[in-house]
Amino acid sequence: MSFVGSYTHSLDAKKRVFVPAKYRDDLGEVFYITRKFDTYLSIYTEDEWNIYLEKIERLPESVAAEIQEFILGGAQKCTPDNSGRIIIDDKLLKHAKIDKNVVFVGAGKQIRVWAEELWTEREEKRDFEKMRAVLQDYGL
Repeated sequence: MSFVGSYTHSLDAKKRVFVPAKYRDDLGEVFYITRKFDTYLSIYTEDEWNIYLEKIERLPESVAAEIQEFILGGAQKCTPDNSGRIIIDDKLLKHAKIDKNVVFVGAGKQIRVWAEELWTEREEKRDFEKMRAVLQDYGL
């Protein structure tokens, strides 16, 4: 499975947002959302979340605690309602600077969730030459 495409939805007054229909079937009934070190959130299927957790648990104990606290302590287990909406926790909204419009961006095995303003800014600042060089280095 690979999540692709991008979709914009808005938070309602109760902080609910529609998970794009194109993603819902692949996400399953239960999935996880957490913060990352950049200003976005990541959504993982239950299977991918478990793989991610296993990798985090293999980190040396000397560095694991802070990373676990940040990523796992900020994570949220999600079960969409009958309309396909989830409520995003205030801590996650604050981290991603989301206040109204949300952009869901397919990123392979995860979905990245951006505040629309930050996503637009990121798109405008892309360094295409740098990306082209990286792809060429890897034969892509």
